[in-house]
Amino acid sequence: MVCNAGLVTGFKRETLEDIVADILPVCKLSECSFVMPPGKSYCFLDMATTQNSKIVYEKVHGCMKLPGKTTPFYLSYVESVPTIEDDYMNAALPPGLKLIEEFVSEEEEASLLNSLNWNHNDKTSSELKLRQVQHFGFEFQYNTNLVDPEQPIEAIPKSYNYLQKRFEEHNCGHYKYDQLTVNKYMPGQGIPTHIDTHSPFEDTILSLSLGSACVMNFKNGDKKTTVFLPPRSLLIMSGEARYVWSHGICRRHNDVIKTENGITIRPRTTRTSFTFRKVRRGDCQCVFPEFCDSKRKNGAQKINENIAPSLEECYVHQVYEEISDHFSETRHKQWPNVSKFLDTIEKGGLLLDVGCGNGKYLAGRPDIIKVGCDRSNCLLEVCRMRSFEVYLSDCLYLPCKDNLVDAALSIAVIHHLSTESRRKRAIEELVRILRPGGRCLIYVWAKEQRRQSVPSTYLKFSTSRDKNIETTKCHKETAHGVILPIHENRTEFVHGDVLVPWKRKDGGNFLRFYHVFQEGELVELCQSIADAKVCDVYYDQGNWCVILEKI
Repeated sequence: MVCNAGLVTGFKRETLEDIVADILPVCKLSECSFVMPPGKSYCFLDMATTQNSKIVYEKVHGCMKLPGKTTPFYLSYVESVPTIEDDYMNAALPPGLKLIEEFVSEEEEASLLNSLNWNHNDKTSSELKLRQVQHFGFEFQYNTNLVDPEQPIEAIPKSYNYLQKRFEEHNCGHYKYDQLTVNKYMPGQGIPTHIDTHSPFEDTILSLSLGSACVMNFKNGDKKTTVFLPPRSLLIMSGEARYVWSHGICRRHNDVIKTENGITIRPRTTRTSFTFRKVRRGDCQCVFPEFCDSKRKNGAQKINENIAPSLEECYVHQVYEEISDHFSETRHKQWPNVSKFLDTIEKGGLLLDVGCGNGKYLAGRPDIIKVGCDRSNCLLEVCRMRSFEVYLSDCLYLPCKDNLVDAALSIAVIHHLSTESRRKRAIEELVRILRPGGRCLIYVWAKEQRRQSVPSTYLKFSTSRDKNIETTKCHKETAHGVILPIHENRTEFVHGDVLVPWKRKDGGNFLRFYHVFQEGELVELCQSIADAKVCDVYYDQGNWCVILEKI
């Protein structure tokens, strides 16, 4: 076993093969088995004889340096070598997905890349957080995932016309493509998992990969597969692959691929993709209503003030009653910045924690008066067992006098409210009960789970509970006629209003409603509150946070 080198550290199978070949030139590589577990920082070398194993061990262990590092290899003998499960690499392509290799020549590839100007400043070119992008024909609006058919921009260059003819020769849709998005990806960049919005474009979407190869991941509920996209290949998505399966590219510098000799890695270089689409006029006519924005727009009920209370009762309050014990077990440690806020409360001050959960912020600070309230009876019972002062209350209607408390908390509460007016009402209640000069701290879940290229704790750390959750649908129509997207745990958010899965450890899958806040949204909401001023705004591990003072 090679203890400190594997696919996740960028160690290639071919490197290990070269090391063995140098040490044992007369040994046939076919007599060795190289096992590279995906996602691991170690690998295995299974030799045909004990003598050969001993020779390699003595030559490599503690003696030979890791490639590009000063640290040596560390080896260990093991009794057995694990079997690698790589079913997702062998899975069949989704229906409607097709890959054509060598779709363009090397000369055509160079010509296409040289035709791009990444330095000009106009509407066809922009820089996203994860990549550079240019648009032709129509601009794809990333804030809405739509295009405006009435606002054409610079047309697709005529020098690309030969591609259209080639598309027709390969039966790549029965129309002339009029929208082109060109993305430039540096090593380590990617795109979040998503399904292209149905209504803006016709059925078939084409993606031409130039420069570097990469692996694209496809997922539909618990079904998943990976597709290796070589340079100069054309990926064709239509039907179910286009409308139902989500796809994305992981942010990494190396891709894990399967070759004839086994699993290895391939470093990425600069990759440029040409994505051709045909702008649609009118609604989508697909047969996948669960995933279709046109069907949701025309047939689904929007969340309004009449629906909101019962939706929250079903997808927030009832869920917390069901998961309270398990939820409490996952909430122990106080967040440091919340603790800092609590430290600012003067001795003898009165604190109300609105949505106190299991009461983790009611512990400590014996020199102040701490009271909590929550909508969940079961979570309040946890608090009472810990001898905390708590009562049952809705955050929209706090049974408190005006100007009563010195400080208030609202940690991970307001994002469960399903309309803007209800979210505003909750903040107004916090301000109402504060005395003049009193402050409240508000935390809400952020749509941006990556800040300055650093992923939040939510993205970085998955649990066995997350991995065991099965979501066979991307959307769910509630009993209220509202269709909401089901978020995939430990991934970046695509939508503002989502249902987030929770798997209880003793069984049972649940969906909780969340409204995830975009940057500036919470501040704007707080600034609309009378008799209050925003004292501080910050981002804390995937949350937007505001300290509000009553004036």
